[in-house]
Amino acid sequence: QIEAGPAVSQRSLAREAGIALGLTNLLLRRLVREGLVKVVKLTPNRMMYCITPEGIAEKTRLSRRYVENSIKFYREARERIQRRFDVLSAGWASDDGSTVSEKRVVFYGAGEVAEIGYVCLQDTDLTLVGVVDESRSTSFFRMPVHPLRLLKGTHLDGQSFDRVIVMAFQDADRMAAKLCDRSVPAANVFLL
Repeated sequence: QIEAGPAVSQRSLAREAGIALGLTNLLLRRLVREGLVKVVKLTPNRMMYCITPEGIAEKTRLSRRYVENSIKFYREARERIQRRFDVLSAGWASDDGSTVSEKRVVFYGAGEVAEIGYVCLQDTDLTLVGVVDESRSTSFFRMPVHPLRLLKGTHLDGQSFDRVIVMAFQDADRMAAKLCDRSVPAANVFLL
């Protein structure tokens, strides 16, 4: 925000970052002390903040680290999800123990993990027949996203499925409990 223009105040920075004005002041003083930002006094009560060359270099370093961490997260998540999908598929059997021709799954969650899962799903014999999410209403890879209230037992909005895959690494137990509240049998809930 400082780099965007000279007409930035501590108050506008605090508002933009969603933090307290006092914390903004503390952080700015730290950035100045570290040489990443400099302060130019315009009037006795008005200052201008400028990012220094060192600040630009640090911003570049942090941006690079963010991208590297994002790639690492994607790679690790993809491998983990693929392994879990392989486990799910290999352990799939019908009630009488015979081979199943179609393995119908529903994703519970339509966030980033689910998006990675969708990519992984393309290399499996699992068939995605629905997506449930409590906060997203836009489509998920051209598939409608249903509210949790439309899930009951082994049906989503009248369509049957075999397993619900909780598409989250965190809060998965809480999400599984919500599925239990919707009468989804515990044996039909699969965690990543």
